[in-house]
Amino acid sequence: MALALILDNSEPGDLIVDPFCGSGVVALEASANGRPVAVGDWNPYAVLLTRAKLFAPPNEAAAQRRLGEVWQLSRKLLAEQDLRTVPIWVRRFFHPNTLRNALAFRDACVARGDDFLLSCLLGILHHQRPGFLSFPSSHLVPYLRSKKFPKSRFQRLYQERDVLSRLQAKVRRTYKRPVARKVVGRRVHHIDARHFPKMRRIAAVITSPPYMNELDYVRDNRLRLWFIERSLPKGLELVRRDREKAFRGLMRSVCARLAPQIKRGGKFVLIVGDATRGGGRKGRTGAIMRKLFERDDAFKQFTLEKRYQDRIPDVRRSRRGCSGTKVETVLIYRKK
Repeated sequence: MALALILDNSEPGDLIVDPFCGSGVVALEASANGRPVAVGDWNPYAVLLTRAKLFAPPNEAAAQRRLGEVWQLSRKLLAEQDLRTVPIWVRRFFHPNTLRNALAFRDACVARGDDFLLSCLLGILHHQRPGFLSFPSSHLVPYLRSKKFPKSRFQRLYQERDVLSRLQAKVRRTYKRPVARKVVGRRVHHIDARHFPKMRRIAAVITSPPYMNELDYVRDNRLRLWFIERSLPKGLELVRRDREKAFRGLMRSVCARLAPQIKRGGKFVLIVGDATRGGGRKGRTGAIMRKLFERDDAFKQFTLEKRYQDRIPDVRRSRRGCSGTKVETVLIYRKK
């Protein structure tokens, strides 16, 4: 979807902006297809993933060499790892030796400023499969699966796990599907989208904003977020009470900031989701965005060029009861 939207709404050399970059899909596809990108997010995990994708080593051999160098540095930092300073809820996921080695590697990545290798570490941090580092746990929202995999029956899954060999395997998987890279401008900002840097002649803003805080980014990624800073970030929640009002205010502020910077004929492409929550209540994210562009004077220069709807099948769901986003709407606005 991201690639199709990029190719349909921009040309090579056009500047693409994504103020809610998430895992960096739009940034990666745009950069790989000759578009300079300026993206950002207020979630440190999202920023790390995006930087890892945009500034990765050119090939697997180079990545494995870097891994070897950073691993050697981590050996010097191993003695400094005092697990008593680690929260109990984090320690519960790992064999002590596995955790000590993972933390030493994390510290070495931070010392070297290596976002790519740190993201590889976070990518194998928790799951029930043997190729990951934790005790049996869920892959998305981290929780231990000790009832389904009791230690008395699955002793092998609770043994120490070799961190280096699993990192090497992760790097191999990362380069299994190579991406053509072109040298173009790439900027990734750790920033609240409401304060996104101003720039000139944006060809297209292509973004998927948070769906009225439908996902709890701290809860869903708490183990990975803790590893990034050795603490959990605060202030990532959009709102706790009136989600719709907060979402409307957020998007009005962000879109109004970016709208004047889009060149004539440029596009505003929004991928928004309508969610079904408890009690059958439905979010109205798509409708909120359409009303915003129709009624607000800040967007009177924009006309709705195309509108698509994509119903998400329940087979793609990870949440119990198949709740969450049911329909995604793609809104494409063109500046007159």
